[in-house]
Amino acid sequence: MSTTPSDYMKFRLYYWNCRGRIQAVRYMLEDIAYTYKNVDYKEDFELLEKAHESWLQHKNDEAISGPFHNLPVLHWNDTHTFGQTLTIGHFLARKFDLYGKITSFINDKDLLEIYINGVVSCAYIDVISNVLICIFNGVNFEDRNDQNYRLTKKIPSDLKALNNLLKKSSTSFYYDQLEATIADYFVFEAFTIARDYCQKLIPNEEECQALMKLEQVMKERPGLVNYFNKDLLFKRFTGSPKESEYMKKLSKI
Repeated sequence: MSTTPSDYMKFRLYYWNCRGRIQAVRYMLEDIAYTYKNVDYKEDFELLEKAHESWLQHKNDEAISGPFHNLPVLHWNDTHTFGQTLTIGHFLARKFDLYGKITSFINDKDLLEIYINGVVSCAYIDVISNVLICIFNGVNFEDRNDQNYRLTKKIPSDLKALNNLLKKSSTSFYYDQLEATIADYFVFEAFTIARDYCQKLIPNEEECQALMKLEQVMKERPGLVNYFNKDLLFKRFTGSPKESEYMKKLSKI
């Protein structure tokens, strides 16, 4: 951690009341708040059910929606407001040493950070974001002419690549780390959101063993045990008004 243990830090995450793009960061914040008692963390929500009433007003208020007028945003110590999922994640990783420790294989801190950021980028851009695109647009897994059909093939391929990279580690975490880094939080979410959405996106069991082990290890972390025991994970993935109907149809395929 780059600050002293006595430093009080207040974090307020603001996002929609759905799983969405921010879930990996939610996991990070839950673990951080559990570990560091000087961290005051709470999440506030923009309600999808009232989006038409309140969001247009909130969107134009940078004190709420940040510099880019969208969500998520993180308010830090009532002083700074950060936008964008990856920006928030990287900030937390730097602040709380979630970029890991150098090893005999990677003995340069900057190189280790680059390697880890590559994993984060793949998990977030190539898997999580594409899963959400599929859900929001109601992709048809049976229609090759669907504009997003290619994503139903790309996502399993990217998960397989993430699995194969993790297999090379001597530990349960990426790049021989003894503790979870930002990469592990994002891959944990990438794997589970894809599976929770549609099993067809998951490589065969033999090709995702390392990801399954990572899921188990992450769910054993005290902060996340507390999170799941409280049933805080949203069932709704996106803000699409057609999501519920689409998911019902998908379950019958």
